[in-house]
Amino acid sequence: MTSDGFGLADPLAGFRQLFDAATLRSVAQAMFEGWSEYFFMIGSSAAALIGLMFVVVTLTAGHQSDQVEQGKHLYTSPIVWHLAVVLVLSGAAIAPAVTARLYGLASGALALLGIAIGARSAVGIVRRPGAPDAVGFDMFWYGVAPLIVYLGLAAAAVGILEGASWGAAGVAADLMALLLVSIHAEWDLVTYLAPIAGSGDRS
Repeated sequence: MTSDGFGLADPLAGFRQLFDAATLRSVAQAMFEGWSEYFFMIGSSAAALIGLMFVVVTLTAGHQSDQVEQGKHLYTSPIVWHLAVVLVLSGAAIAPAVTARLYGLASGALALLGIAIGARSAVGIVRRPGAPDAVGFDMFWYGVAPLIVYLGLAAAAVGILEGASWGAAGVAADLMALLLVSIHAEWDLVTYLAPIAGSGDRS
């Protein structure tokens, strides 16, 4: 007697498809179970800091256009990118429709882009430093430090794709590190630009 005679072939196939889809969602939910408040906290912090970057940009008013353009590419835009990565991945971690595979792929792609941005900032600061007396400091905090964090995020993304138990903790740690690096960079920009803006020296 064939399985068609019992009418089992199609129902079983449908059940397997349903199970696979449900499994993907449940794996993602289980992976980030207990992390919702954590990701909500750092995501909200990143969103608030993105808003504060508009205040930082106003401090560049009156500076020479080439200096502003250089600062945008090497300093302010990368900070906004880092904060946006924290915001997006934090939101995706608590979104019920995002599967573990999708989250791992997105994390990996953003990590690769972040590595490229960190490397570009480090090289650009060495070639055209915004503050010649602080080249090493700026190169590390605006370029090398984010690059190291993104390397960790890439490793965590691989862990998530492979279903490793440490994948969620790895992403959580890397996003917190990226948030702290961004806070440091934003504070450094404010403390550098505010006295110049107050003194009226725009050279």
